[in-house]
Amino acid sequence: MDMPKVAIRTTEAALGIQMEKPHVEIRQPPADLEIRQRHTDTLEISTTAATLQIDQSAAFADAGLIPPLERASHFSQQALQTALEYIRTQKQDGDYLRAIEKNGGGGKAIAQLAEKRNKLLHIDTELGFIPEHAFKVKFNVKSGTIHFQAERAEADIRVQKNDPQITADRWQVHYDMKQKPSIDFSVSGKHVNKRF
Repeated sequence: MDMPKVAIRTTEAALGIQMEKPHVEIRQPPADLEIRQRHTDTLEISTTAATLQIDQSAAFADAGLIPPLERASHFSQQALQTALEYIRTQKQDGDYLRAIEKNGGGGKAIAQLAEKRNKLLHIDTELGFIPEHAFKVKFNVKSGTIHFQAERAEADIRVQKNDPQITADRWQVHYDMKQKPSIDFSVSGKHVNKRF
């Protein structure tokens, strides 16, 4: 039996594409750089002077070198003491002489007073040092200070960036149909109704 055969023939479409790449231009401006530099550092030095106080008043007093007001005060106290001692001695002598008549007289009391008061000037001496010792002179030292303040001259750097400048055309694409697609059917054989 002769069966019908169907033959199918196709033609593919052919497209033509033409692309135009755009021109791209990129410009990068350099950054703006500004540097300011002071070429010298600043150094400040402040000092407080040391003080030395020497108190020699005790040593001067040992040597008899005392201020006038203090000397006058010392003399007045010494004079008061001497006056009080003289008054006390005179009172004792008066009391002693008044008791002569009680002692029977005879001048023994006067002779005793004369012997007691008949002493020449008596001075006791001893070896000493002026000033008496080294600690009579007092030292008071207050140390000084020194301060340093340094200000470093840092560089002042300023940077201003600049954005890139990009210039680009648009992409161009051209296309056309060079060959249209097609499909053909053909049937072969004896028992085929071709009227369809």
